Amino acid sequence: MTANLKNAEVSIIVPAHNAELFIAKCLQSIQHQSFKNFQVLVVENASTDSTVERVLPFVSADKRFRLLHSPVLGVSNARNLALKEIQSKFVTFVDADDCISDSHIQTLIDSVRDSESDMGVSGFSYETESGKVLKEISVLDTKMSSDDAIRSSYDFTGIQGLVCNKIFKKSIIDEYDIRFDSSVSKFEDHKFVVAYLVHCQHVTCKSEITYHYVKHPGSSLFTAKTSLIQDLDVYFEIRKMIVSHGFKDFREYKEMPLQIIVLYHYWHPLDSRDKAEAAKKMINRKFVSYNFLNNSIKNRLKFLLALLTVVPYLIKRKSQNNDA
Repeated sequence: MTANLKNAEVSIIVPAHNAELFIAKCLQSIQHQSFKNFQVLVVENASTDSTVERVLPFVSADKRFRLLHSPVLGVSNARNLALKEIQSKFVTFVDADDCISDSHIQTLIDSVRDSESDMGVSGFSYETESGKVLKEISVLDTKMSSDDAIRSSYDFTGIQGLVCNKIFKKSIIDEYDIRFDSSVSKFEDHKFVVAYLVHCQHVTCKSEITYHYVKHPGSSLFTAKTSLIQDLDVYFEIRKMIVSHGFKDFREYKEMPLQIIVLYHYWHPLDSRDKAEAAKKMINRKFVSYNFLNNSIKNRLKFLLALLTVVPYLIKRKSQNNDA
């Protein structure tokens, strides 16, 4: 049942902040994996509830489980702390409020072992707390170049810019000192994935749905508060990283990020540090017409609401320029 942690082939990093309601279910799903040679690093992240008490029974009963403490709040800080600790060949991530199928780790490890790829990817689902599947996202069983994988990470039906449905080689992470950016609170996953992919040769995808994102009121996936332009800035940084490593400046790096942010941001106000150039990109005629012609009525409404948050800023900006 247990494995020697020094010889564990896969490390599973689980950041946990105030996760008392769901951490046990998450860790049970990990414990039930058909693949056994792993270690789990649960990083308690400035919790104020009984998260630690929920984790301790797993640590006591199963030598593969370790509990670390990160005094600094933030999922990126927690993950980076764990990355410093592990010595395994591969690493993957599971969020404390999610769960994984029994075959999840085996599916990921097979994808990189059998094909000699640098990253393995599985399908995933968004689900309610009761287990109702809201959406499934999976690509066909395939092996793709890093170039295609980067572009697929921007595709709503592609591999996505998430870390939890992927497995990474620790050697690549260490060689290029790849870490999560703790200065951003949204899209830090995508930035990490691209920072890794620019150093890869091949990526192998498995179509099986093995990771299960659970939607509940406290999910960071739905509650992260950032300004619209802050989010755009993250994607501008990602695009710069892609191009600086010699990849072509495809449309996906220009238009798709804007679509992603516009369609999912729409309620958050702009702050005083927003950049006029980024806001202007939001309202150029080509971009606006593309989104209205190529999206559902629901997404057009989201897009319109997002644009409305930009207008007051642009009016204020123009007024300041006229006064100057």
